[in-house]
Amino acid sequence: MNAVLTDDEVEILLTAAAHAPSMYNTQPWRFEVHGPVIDVLADEERSLPIADPSGRAARVAIGAAAFNLRVAAAVLGHKSRLAIDPDPARPEVVARLFLDDRTTPVPELGKLYADVSERHTYRGPLLDVPIPRPVQVHLDDAARREGAQLHWLGSTARSRLAELQRRVDAADLADEDRLHERLRWVGGDRSRDGIPEETLGPLPTRAAFVRDLSLGLDSSHRDRVGYEAHPAIAVLSTQDEDSAAWVGAGVALERVLLVATSYDLTASFLNQVLERPADRAGVRELIGGRSWPQIVLRAGYPAQSASHTSRLDWRSSFDQWF
Repeated sequence: MNAVLTDDEVEILLTAAAHAPSMYNTQPWRFEVHGPVIDVLADEERSLPIADPSGRAARVAIGAAAFNLRVAAAVLGHKSRLAIDPDPARPEVVARLFLDDRTTPVPELGKLYADVSERHTYRGPLLDVPIPRPVQVHLDDAARREGAQLHWLGSTARSRLAELQRRVDAADLADEDRLHERLRWVGGDRSRDGIPEETLGPLPTRAAFVRDLSLGLDSSHRDRVGYEAHPAIAVLSTQDEDSAAWVGAGVALERVLLVATSYDLTASFLNQVLERPADRAGVRELIGGRSWPQIVLRAGYPAQSASHTSRLDWRSSFDQWF
């Protein structure tokens, strides 16, 4: 193995990792570089004890960041291996990436590198254009290659999900602790993390499959528009339900999102229906009750342009370099 990574390689790798999605764009990770080994650590200061008490969403985000590291490593010519929870003596190390000697770009993952910076969460209306079946098949394959599964919801399941979403949104609005936690990360002008108002998307004129993260916040400056009636909704699930499976779900999620981006698709999240155990159990029933729902995606072709959320400079999350 190469003894060290160059300055430029570290910048490319960690910049890519920081483009991963995370709940409220908290970016709950830190990095250490040990020669050809990169550790991704949980950043407890960026945790969400009310909305994510188990840390499941944070570990999903760390898995997504780890996948972006693999993609960036591939374009630099490094094959890589990922270990989850690799060091019992350091439980804060969630994922560890081992890089092989640099040879030539690794086509399988490297071809997704251009999509890392293009992917973003889009909360606006979608075009009433169905996702072509061959594209859905490619997305299914992306999830399956990382040990997960996508479940595309039919009309009946979507109706049941809509009922669950309305109930959860009402409960959120009445939960002062949850709203106060959200205020730390959502709304206003933000240049490093969190979700600024300009990226929240317009308000729907009628009930729609969209998560309005401004619940309880001043929304007077946002437009109201009509949203699509029948979006494509997919639930990403894993067979196992443990902390390692959550990281694996993040790895699969990011592969799915990058493949979707390569087809000019955008996605947003309806994960409020997974944040409480009873509601998550309802989603599990929707997908057959045999696997564990980790992410709920709304996907399609955007009807509007949208701003991107900001990211921390990679140096802000970079702890050590040996």
